[in-house]
Amino acid sequence: MDFRLTDGVELHIIKTSQFKNNQIIVNFGTPQTADNTTARSLLGDLLETSTHKYPTQTALARQLSRLYGADVGTGVARIGTMHTVRLKARFINDQYAFDGLLDRTIDLIHEMLFNPLIDNGSFDEPTFNLQKANLYSAIKSLDDDKQYYAATKLRQLYFDKNSVMQIPSFGRLDDLESLTAEKLVEVYHNMVSHDKINIVVLGDVDENHVIDQFKQFEFAPRHFDNDKLMYRQEPKDEAVNEEETQALNQSKLNLAYELPVCFLDKDHYAAVVMNGILGGSPLSKLFVNVREKESLAYYASSQYHSFSGMLSIQTGIQNVNYDRARTLIKEQIDDIIAGKFSDELMREVKEGLVNQYKTSLDTAGNIVERKLTDSLLHQEPDDVVEKVNQVTSADVVRVASKLKLQAVYYLNGDLKNE
Repeated sequence: MDFRLTDGVELHIIKTSQFKNNQIIVNFGTPQTADNTTARSLLGDLLETSTHKYPTQTALARQLSRLYGADVGTGVARIGTMHTVRLKARFINDQYAFDGLLDRTIDLIHEMLFNPLIDNGSFDEPTFNLQKANLYSAIKSLDDDKQYYAATKLRQLYFDKNSVMQIPSFGRLDDLESLTAEKLVEVYHNMVSHDKINIVVLGDVDENHVIDQFKQFEFAPRHFDNDKLMYRQEPKDEAVNEEETQALNQSKLNLAYELPVCFLDKDHYAAVVMNGILGGSPLSKLFVNVREKESLAYYASSQYHSFSGMLSIQTGIQNVNYDRARTLIKEQIDDIIAGKFSDELMREVKEGLVNQYKTSLDTAGNIVERKLTDSLLHQEPDDVVEKVNQVTSADVVRVASKLKLQAVYYLNGDLKNE
């Protein structure tokens, strides 16, 4: 059931007795900018920490324990060009706990969204400073994950210089310093008043009762006119290259290709299958030929980013194998373009994708996320099994032929051996 609470605020209910737990997600979405990303990330941390009724994390935790250990928290994510702040709740269905648990959980969600710990135009200063420090530490620690570090560097090379796609959804260290407890109040009011809001409720619930409960949320009407979630940019004439040397046991070779096929395009599922054949599965050409047969890589995989039209390849290698690895990676792509992949590999990759999709339907969180994505894109759910099985070898060849190398980032670990 889909219901409009007011302009720009939608409620989606998935009634099912498949799970013992209910799930609720309240998604706030707005176009991501360089100015709003870090602030919204910090705001999400504050909203899950304290409210006027529960002014400390301890008080909030005690209330959650009263709700049979309900799990309620926030997070941020990016869907294409949209930055989202999400409040998620997972809790036992009333019939396994007590009548009214659903209502009390919705009441807590209301308290967290509409009564954060703001007084005199400012978030509580000690709480703000603690969450700011926590976010700083979390972002800073990512530099120690060299696989993530290399992926970030590749993204910066691939996307245009001023593109917000270079900025991770959780924000940047440089933006944290200027944020204050007062400034974040403005960010909060802007989010609650102007963001596109999609609420998804999954569980064995009374649909009309859920609607009545969320009708009590004081969301004002809002106009949201940014429906262009897909990010597209003009390809570079020549690939850009960057090399960096650090004292590491393992070098990282990452490549990014333009693949001008996005989520809603007719070739989307052909791109998904092609990625599975290239490097998106344990049966893939990169995994079998680069990692297993040649033993050139500790890992070798590819990922298709369907909201931005980018395909990335990630490998961990010894620096002495750089040239051979580059050659072999190119050979795998060239072979797919030439149709040099077996019917058996095609069948196994498609079976793997179908099984992965069917398995995802056994997880409530995956169902909720898919419903959220479909609602943001204004599309009906696809018959994924049928779409994947319809992909032909010719489709894979055609999509692979669209690949164009755009960026190469090499994190050389040579210093370790000096």
